[in-house]
Amino acid sequence: MSDLSLRVNGRRLLETLNLISRIGMTSNGSERTAYSIKEIRAKEMLVQLMRRVGLSVSIDGVGNIFGKTQGQGPALMMGSHIDSVPGGGRFDGVAGVASALEVAQSVLEHAVPVTHPLEVCGFSAEESSRFGVGTMGSAIMTGELNAGHIMGLKDRHGTSLEQVLARLGLTEKDVNNSKRRPSDLLGYLELHIEQGPLLEASNKKIGIVKAIAAPTRMKICFLGRADHSGTTPMDLRRDALAGASELVLAVEEICLRQVQKTVGTVGMMSIAPNAMNVVPGTVEMGVDIRSVSSQAKREAAQSVMNRAREIADRRRLEVDIVVLREEEPVALDSEMVSLLEDVCSLMSVPYMVMTSGAGHDAMNMAKITRTGMIFVPSYMGLSHNPDEWTNLSDIELGANCLLQAAMRLVAK
Repeated sequence: MSDLSLRVNGRRLLETLNLISRIGMTSNGSERTAYSIKEIRAKEMLVQLMRRVGLSVSIDGVGNIFGKTQGQGPALMMGSHIDSVPGGGRFDGVAGVASALEVAQSVLEHAVPVTHPLEVCGFSAEESSRFGVGTMGSAIMTGELNAGHIMGLKDRHGTSLEQVLARLGLTEKDVNNSKRRPSDLLGYLELHIEQGPLLEASNKKIGIVKAIAAPTRMKICFLGRADHSGTTPMDLRRDALAGASELVLAVEEICLRQVQKTVGTVGMMSIAPNAMNVVPGTVEMGVDIRSVSSQAKREAAQSVMNRAREIADRRRLEVDIVVLREEEPVALDSEMVSLLEDVCSLMSVPYMVMTSGAGHDAMNMAKITRTGMIFVPSYMGLSHNPDEWTNLSDIELGANCLLQAAMRLVAK
């Protein structure tokens, strides 16, 4: 179908976005961490909205939400995630879910004849902030992870994912039964805010993603000895925080010298006993390294681990390194990239083809079906921040691009 006059309802799209994103919103940003009460309530709202549209709703064994139009054969899936980082913004994930739902509703209300059903999804646990593993819901659905990989994961309170899922009535068997067959899907499209500054700086309205960088995430623990801060001489200390601080700077140094673009972040650190008058005895830190180059990422991660061991030896510390997740960068489907370019050209929308430095559910979906991804601009590149903002007109434009792409895949 090439009817460019078909458009989403911008007012309704905004209402949907607000209905979901306001759940868990505080003065300090969004608080819809994975499987929290607020995230569950947001999912319940999504289920209500899907049923109101007339979609057939199902929930799998890891809490992913699906709403499907009637029809036979493989479905074109569209969507994103519902959960947020602590103190996040209102658009991350939710903009993609709301846009996908609006596309499905627009197709239904205009009685567009289609050859395949549309399926809207709201993935669970895309953010790694609670259990240390990102894109968990889509990774389970695509078979990248199974129950054996995730059930023992614990949050900072010591609560395991197995316990959390059990409270929802979900078991290990349910998790493993969540895997979908590639033959179930015609393809996958995801709209997401860019979470970076390139579109705004380039004065482009749409980013067409050709590849997604992947993270290697590590938990590194330095174990020294807690001593009195006043009576322990500097040369006799086994200060775990001093060692960890060296490694923080080493991560920055190692990633800066990579020829291929590589970024590294120490975004989490816990110190024990965490008292002003005690030499830190234990420090646990989370390290996130990303690149669109597998080789560059491996080299950087190995250098970080080698440096951690060198620091520990020199400072008479013990060090424990656990690789939580190691993912491969993903190239998205070239035909989907071309399709989205054609849509933007026909709609006279300024666009650019780009890579994504952030991980997304699309990178898991690309392993089982042809996948395309649309970025819309982020003000000042802000994301994972209460001040995250995307102009609502840009989200509507992105949703219209999503609609036109979907029509070219499923309409008669």
